[in-house]
Amino acid sequence: MSFYKFIKKNSVNQKKKSIIIIFLFLSIAFLAESSKSLICEIIYFQTDKDSYYAEESIQLEVSWTFDFVEEDNPFFQIRIFDNYDSLIWNSSEFREKGLIEKNWTIIIENLDLNFNNNSNTISIKAIVFNEINGGPMTPLILQTKFITINKRNLCCELSNFPDKVILGNNLSLEAQFYVEETNVSLSGEDIHIKILSNNSKMFEINSTLNNHGLITLNLSSLNDMALGINILIFNISNLVIYNQTTFTFEILVEKASVFVDILKYEEKLGWSENLELELFFYCFDEFIKPLKNKTVKILIYDNYNMNHQFYLHTDDSGFLKINLSTSTLDIDYINTVFFLDLIFNGSEFLKEKKLILKFEILTAELSNNYSFISFIIISVIIFLSVLVLSNYIYQMKKRKPKFKKINEICFKF
Repeated sequence: MSFYKFIKKNSVNQKKKSIIIIFLFLSIAFLAESSKSLICEIIYFQTDKDSYYAEESIQLEVSWTFDFVEEDNPFFQIRIFDNYDSLIWNSSEFREKGLIEKNWTIIIENLDLNFNNNSNTISIKAIVFNEINGGPMTPLILQTKFITINKRNLCCELSNFPDKVILGNNLSLEAQFYVEETNVSLSGEDIHIKILSNNSKMFEINSTLNNHGLITLNLSSLNDMALGINILIFNISNLVIYNQTTFTFEILVEKASVFVDILKYEEKLGWSENLELELFFYCFDEFIKPLKNKTVKILIYDNYNMNHQFYLHTDDSGFLKINLSTSTLDIDYINTVFFLDLIFNGSEFLKEKKLILKFEILTAELSNNYSFISFIIISVIIFLSVLVLSNYIYQMKKRKPKFKKINEICFKF
């Protein structure tokens, strides 16, 4: 770099420094002049706490000193902004001189605040506005305080809520709502209740929580619900205070199960024996409830081919008796195993029930020892028969008369 360029560069830097110094001097002079015309200092600026729940109120205490020249038109004001820096609340304009103390109770629910989020951060600002020599109103933020607004967490618990409901029965349940953080019961809130099944509305009602946060429902499985899965929905309309305001529960409505007790059953049968069965059909409705006069379909399978089909009915006590002769059954003698199916097709309130029983017909087969003995006996009988036959032929031949030639015959007189 040449000496000329070095001198030129230093000259430019000196000019820049001079401009900055002049600007700073003018700014200080302006502020000094302004401070002569307006004096506003915050003495005390405090809230009762830094974090609130949405149903609470902010207790704000502020004190300040205020002095200005008569030519100006300043005022002091408290303003609250949301996290998007949008104005949601402001106090009155204070133009009095001297030491001023003010208290405010700010109800959070009344703020123009976006409560979609679970929590919000808002800023409280102490601002003085001044109009100097007829110019624009200029704000000066003296102090800012940040606080957090939180929503409460709600809980919903059901009492007397079963896993399932038998079709035809009623369901009485009690729902209690309380605040999770305090365990304090929720009272006086409006509740919207509905039941959906396959996206169809089965039941709908509006109610209000009592002083204990309770609501009681008496539901009919026939009129208020449908067979299958039902969705019970509780919805609290107050979205401002609480995080979760919708609670869902599943109610399974199904038919009553059918049970069969086998009282008499012999799997192995002889050809001369009868097939005898005695069964008891019932369901549970707090107690055992016999299935009276119910139709049961009977199927008999031999080698997986159906041979017989007929219907029987349970008696007035829920019993079903079957007595069949094996000789009347069209069963293959080679395959002596057959199956009997008992089918109850269900009803409006009862599930289907199927029972399969296996039977085996015993045959009079001899063991290997008996077969060997039989062979010996038969062989002996055959041998004796041959011997007797041979002896008989021999005796017959022996008894046969002999004839002489004519020349050998002698006549005696």
